[in-house]
Amino acid sequence: MNLHPSLTWLTDDAPPAMRTEARAFCLGIIRDFYKIDYTPAWHSDLDSLLDASPTGWFSAERRGAFLVVVDEHARVVAAGGLYDLQNKPAMAVRLQDRHGDIANICHIVRVYLEPDRRRKGLGGAIVAALERKACDLGYRTSYLHADAETPGTLRFWRRQGYSEFGRFSYPSAKGMDTSVHFDKSLLTE
Repeated sequence: MNLHPSLTWLTDDAPPAMRTEARAFCLGIIRDFYKIDYTPAWHSDLDSLLDASPTGWFSAERRGAFLVVVDEHARVVAAGGLYDLQNKPAMAVRLQDRHGDIANICHIVRVYLEPDRRRKGLGGAIVAALERKACDLGYRTSYLHADAETPGTLRFWRRQGYSEFGRFSYPSAKGMDTSVHFDKSLLTE
């Protein structure tokens, strides 16, 4: 098995089949790992993958990008994306005191790998590619949040240089869930 298969950016003209597969892959990880079914309010960014227009959350015009990793059989085995934090107005307002100019912050999302691809360096490669793309798109800070009940995920983000700066809770099918805020400066010294 190739441990670092092909990393491919889903450009605005990516074939609909690849967009559909990327969305299905992410929703499968969400269902299997987090035990969460599709929820339109939570997964609208993934829905926008199906839209090849410049209005999609991951479109170049809206300063977004989505990366897929395909194996030797052209099957998606990992993914990750980024979009302008302003796509989530409530989150942008919540973070404005900490960051000031929200226009310079990207939201890193959907960094998912098939279980047999984890802990082999691929996740770090995806994050590094997303951070380089974020810099190319003019972002100075990357933000993300992760489920507080996933210690391995929290350790992963800390190893990538992200700093925890708070937590927030929200209603879910299980009652209340808690997520951890992380951010990282993309400016090099």
